[in-house]
Formats: sequence, structure tokens, C-alpha cells
Amino acid sequence: MYRYGTYQLFTNQLNQVFTSFFQPFFRKIKFKGKGYYIYKNTRNTITPQFGYSHRLYLYSPFVTVKFLSKTSIFVFGLLKNDVITTSLGIKAMRPINIFTGRGVRFSREIVYKKVGKVSSYR
Repeated sequence: MYRYGTYQLFTNQLNQVFTSFFQPFFRKIKFKGKGYYIYKNTRNTITPQFGYSHRLYLYSPFVTVKFLSKTSIFVFGLLKNDVITTSLGIKAMRPINIFTGRGVRFSREIVYKKVGKVSSYR
């Protein structure tokens, strides 16, 4: 009985490894802001322009980036860890501003805007 459980655990893990090669992972990223855009060259080096005076580079050799529209991109790859680290790297370059709602967010992520200070003189 003990050997059968070990064999079944091994086959389940082996099956999970083989199916991971054929099951791609993806993340959809949207960004909002005046003048925000992203470049990508042939070697999958991502260069966002998020209002900084210098360029920030994000190297992703094992992840493919496709542009869905002017303000949304699609990060696609076979390894879940690579896709998540690349997408979190893009999001960390310009997090959401809670007062204006501008910045980078994942698709289906809920963003709550905070109410600003209200002056006592109206």
C-alpha cells in the first residue's frame, strides 16, 4: 500500500511537469496616464515611458510581449514564474496613484480612488 501511494504521487508530479510545457501562462496589463507608452525591441527588452527623465529597462528573454492596444499589453510565456516576475516588474515601475487613478494595473484589478482634501472655504 505504501509503494502504491508513492508511485501515484510520482506519476502525478511527472504528469504535472509534462503538462506545464503545453499549458502557457499569461497576464494582461493595462496602463492609464497622459503620455504613457511602452517600447519593445526584437530581443524582448521592454522600455516603458512613464514620465521619468531616463529610460528604465526590463529584460525578459523567455517571455513574449504583445501589444493589444495603445494602453494594454499581453505578457505570455511557458513558465509561470517568468511571466509573473516580468509583469510585476512592469507594474512596479509605475504603481497606481490612489488620487488620480493613473499608473499600471493588471486586468480585472479593482482600483479605488481616494477622495482628496476638501477645503473648508466653499
